[in-house]
Amino acid sequence: MSAHQSSDRPEPRKSGIHDADLDGLAIHRPAPGGTPSSGRRRWLWLTLAVLLAAAGLAWSTAWLRPDQRVEVVPVVRMPSGSGAGLAATGYVVAQRQASIASKGTGRLIYFGVNVGDRVKEGQLIARIEHDDMDALYRQALARLGVARAQLGAAKPELEEATLSFERVKTLLEQSFVTKSEFDMASARLRRAAAAVKSTEAAVTAAEAERQNATVQLENTSIRAPFDGVIVKKLAEIGEVVSPFTATVRSGGSVVNMVDPLSVTVDAEVSEAMIHRVRPGQSVEIQLDSVPGHRYQGEVQQVMPIADRAKGTVLTRIRFRDLDDRVRPELSAKVTFGPMPGASTEQGDDWGVPSTAVVSRDGRTVVLVVRAGLVAEAVVQAGTAVAGIVPVHGPLSQTDEVIVAPTESLRSGSTVSVLRRVP
Repeated sequence: MSAHQSSDRPEPRKSGIHDADLDGLAIHRPAPGGTPSSGRRRWLWLTLAVLLAAAGLAWSTAWLRPDQRVEVVPVVRMPSGSGAGLAATGYVVAQRQASIASKGTGRLIYFGVNVGDRVKEGQLIARIEHDDMDALYRQALARLGVARAQLGAAKPELEEATLSFERVKTLLEQSFVTKSEFDMASARLRRAAAAVKSTEAAVTAAEAERQNATVQLENTSIRAPFDGVIVKKLAEIGEVVSPFTATVRSGGSVVNMVDPLSVTVDAEVSEAMIHRVRPGQSVEIQLDSVPGHRYQGEVQQVMPIADRAKGTVLTRIRFRDLDDRVRPELSAKVTFGPMPGASTEQGDDWGVPSTAVVSRDGRTVVLVVRAGLVAEAVVQAGTAVAGIVPVHGPLSQTDEVIVAPTESLRSGSTVSVLRRVP
């Protein structure tokens, strides 16, 4: 039994001898300490981190960021530093105008003018009641007459006293009269002289009273202070007028008048562009009420103070040619010509769309596209006319500005352009 079992047991494999079928079914295990799969994972994560960092850097430097599409327009050259082309708006203002009021108090009994009438200096405009002033004037004349009469009586008395004194003095030297008679003649002369001085003073006082009454009477007449045109009527016959107590309509005045030859245009210019305006500079004036006609003028004065609320400086422009169509309070547009003695040393001025001028960090800038990149150019902007703003700054003839820049656009931004025909 045991012999049979031992004969059926396979013989053990000998060292160094391989069975092909068994070798194919063998499981090969890595050597202890070797982990090639974990190393590959580390390299994979490291490569991914490098790629993410590169992508972030590329995005931040706009390499991979998609371009923004913007509309651009070329800048337009304007005369360099001369002020030519600078425009402003304003109003026609009469520099010589007045509200005419009465110097006296009384009821209006006469009105001699209407709105639109031309008057001369000293012409009677209106008159208030003056019966009381007439009485005072006549009283002053009477007192003056009495004083003059008294003076006329005192002068002959002085002449007689003077002659008597001279005779008595001569007789006293010849001892034909006494010293007492001489003293009486001397006293009479002094009384006559004092009487003349007194009546002369009375005449002077009466004359002053008459002049005062004349002034009071004249104050009841309201006259034109200068040549001009009546532009507003503020009272009617029957109203009580006074320089102190105003009527409901007049405020103490009876008419308003202006001198049409004193009209100017008061125009406000941006303080950033006021360096382009000088006294004596030629100006073209266009009134909305006179379409198609341009008046010639010149800068008469640049005011020495600015309006900080508006950021403007007032300029006063004189008309070189006037006609009846120029009226006070009309709106006006002015275009400044070249400054006297202007040169090109101050740099170039350019015209850009008004929407292209924006404020960044308290500065006035336009955004320029150069080689696909945005650049900020700091400028000084003037007053917009017909959608175009004159600017003064570091621009060139080949520059193109973004028409309507958004807040996200900054220096260095990459953009693609859509060109607008200027």
